[in-house]
Amino acid sequence: MDKIRAEKLVQLLFRTAPPFRRNYINPPKGRECSARLPHHQLFCLMILRQSGRESMGTLAEKMGVSNQQITRIVKELAENGLAARTFDESDRRSVYVSPTPKGLEYILQQYRFACEHMEKQLTNWPEEDIDALIFHLSAIAEILDKAQNENI
Repeated sequence: MDKIRAEKLVQLLFRTAPPFRRNYINPPKGRECSARLPHHQLFCLMILRQSGRESMGTLAEKMGVSNQQITRIVKELAENGLAARTFDESDRRSVYVSPTPKGLEYILQQYRFACEHMEKQLTNWPEEDIDALIFHLSAIAEILDKAQNENI
């Protein structure tokens, strides 16, 4: 990739991420679906929901955080009853993390709330803009999945 295209991607990410997060991801003030988790904990639970179980090392790698950070994140999830740690019987140094039923219910609740919130936020948008947003975000997701699967 050349410098000009890299710079354009950075500009677009920096331009779109803050308003998208502020207006379409975060709930409006005074409306909480339940106790809010920090983003790292929420992302960790999302990964665990999808995979069912991960080693601490794999979880840190998937989240792009250090081993020390994932230890803190998982500790807080476990303290809140949202995730459980288990040790590998053959190697007590290996720790695995799984979502608890409470953690899975929390993620489902967050998902439902996000869908409701998004619907309200986009009520006045033209249908063609919504369709374009879905199309382009789908393309971005596919490209990122492809890059991750090919270890680009």
